[in-house]
Amino acid sequence: MKSIIAILVAVASVTLATACQDGVTTQTSGGSSVSNSATVAVPGSAQPPVTQQSPDATRPAGDNAPATAGNGRCVDLRSGVVTAALGTLGTGVGGDGFYADSGTDASVGACPALLWVLAGTPRGTASSPWHVMLFNQAGYLGTATMNSTAYTQVVGSSDRSVRVQYRWLTGKDASCCPSGGPDIVTLTLGADDRTVTPDRDFPTEVIDPSSASSPPVCPVTEVVLLEALRGTDIESRLVKPIELEDRIDCAGEWAMAHTGTHNNTVNRSQVLFHYVAADGGWKPVDLGSALHCTEIGVPADVADKICR
Repeated sequence: MKSIIAILVAVASVTLATACQDGVTTQTSGGSSVSNSATVAVPGSAQPPVTQQSPDATRPAGDNAPATAGNGRCVDLRSGVVTAALGTLGTGVGGDGFYADSGTDASVGACPALLWVLAGTPRGTASSPWHVMLFNQAGYLGTATMNSTAYTQVVGSSDRSVRVQYRWLTGKDASCCPSGGPDIVTLTLGADDRTVTPDRDFPTEVIDPSSASSPPVCPVTEVVLLEALRGTDIESRLVKPIELEDRIDCAGEWAMAHTGTHNNTVNRSQVLFHYVAADGGWKPVDLGSALHCTEIGVPADVADKICR
């Protein structure tokens, strides 16, 4: 489901400001009701917010220059309009507010209809919070996403669109090096010059970082499982020296290894392992000559693959 960023009137009246404080609802251009507060996400989907303009975030655009203009540029990062918009973002890491890192690079006289500013965290890194702020000629429209996102870049723009690249951490990625993505969302200004629509849903991993998938734990090596045995009760019950056969059956978060020398099946046993990320990885569960896997917690579909 595509979503919309709606801009309210350029100059908010006293009546409207009072209504916002009272939490009154208003109609978006799509006809749905949303809370008339500073930033409102559309429920049930990963969408940009509907963001109300602050009365100080707009001004009449003189000489055909956009409200963000200054010093001959379409977007002056120090302009009053940009500064007021930054003030609506709240605080980032360490309690500091956001700052204007970069923005639309065009000169007055050739200003696009949709303008952008990338807001960053002071002394931050790529993994720190970022916001993509959007403006039309009259003022501030809102942020691309309800919440700040990491690893965010504006990678292109045209007269009426801005292309934003998102990346995210997966599994055991170091914070410097996200392997998720890149996923590029194009935000396009509507014919009314007030609404912005993405061409696709924002990546779930960006909107909800906890949803990023973990890398598969299979296959697993003998070395890893031998280390998992170290110091456990199951290790003490095995004939020494412990040696695992080359073949290790692994499916889902379960693995079955066989002990005994590679050339001798005497004292051959099955050792069942379970991968539990919260406990630090692979853990031995049980051993025996013929384990009944489903009776000790292995899902039936996994047991069919590893318990033979």
